[in-house]
Amino acid sequence: IQTVAPLADFDRDPILAFHEDDLRRSARLRWVGYISSTGVYGDHGGEWIDEDSELRCVDRKSLARVRAEEEWQALEKEETLGKNGDGDIDDDDYQKPRIDCFRCGGIYGPGRSMITSVLREQGNERSTTSAGGRMSATPKYVNRILVDDICSALLTAASSDDDSKDGRRSGKIFNLVDDDPAPRNEVGAEARRLLGLSSADDGNNEVNNKAAAAGRKVRATSRNTGNKRCKNQRLKSEYGWELSAPTFREGLMKLLDVESR
Repeated sequence: IQTVAPLADFDRDPILAFHEDDLRRSARLRWVGYISSTGVYGDHGGEWIDEDSELRCVDRKSLARVRAEEEWQALEKEETLGKNGDGDIDDDDYQKPRIDCFRCGGIYGPGRSMITSVLREQGNERSTTSAGGRMSATPKYVNRILVDDICSALLTAASSDDDSKDGRRSGKIFNLVDDDPAPRNEVGAEARRLLGLSSADDGNNEVNNKAAAAGRKVRATSRNTGNKRCKNQRLKSEYGWELSAPTFREGLMKLLDVESR
């Protein structure tokens, strides 16, 4: 499982940059899960998209992830990947490695959730727009995933039979997100409700609003340039994956006891 982002100095996947030849020679390699990001899609105006949708990212970090995905996919297509080295393998024993790319949404879990943010704000006796507030005219959707469901997806994919009804299963690209991409203020309001607190009165998109008021251009990043809602049906269909937290509501409920201790 490769979770390290592309290196900033030359925008390459670090595992491939330093160990690509080792992977080619490894007879023990059976499966690779590369963790990418839904940031590669860029902006789709809040529309629903799937893994075949156009990649419209413009920021350097997301463009580097696109290149990393392409490099992993190209590696899987090499006919002798994992066949030579570590002792030659007979054709009858050879099993070509499968490489899946997972475009992961915003990760939340213990110590890293909207409940964490709300409790921190309460401790500081202040309120921020990240944990509540009014809806803006155009909702900014956030695709997210509970860390438990990331683990279950990867374990399911890694342990899956390499054969499918159409023959050998090839690696694919999957959106690793829950069923309900929602604006941050909607998630913040639910977190405050679960904690028995009133909703915050601040408007959302505070950073962009302040920058606009000051006449500054907001720098494009993978976090602020894309508005889209990502579908996850391919992962469910391919591997029979099931979410323990289909939406942020179940996820926050699972985290409530842990976060409020």
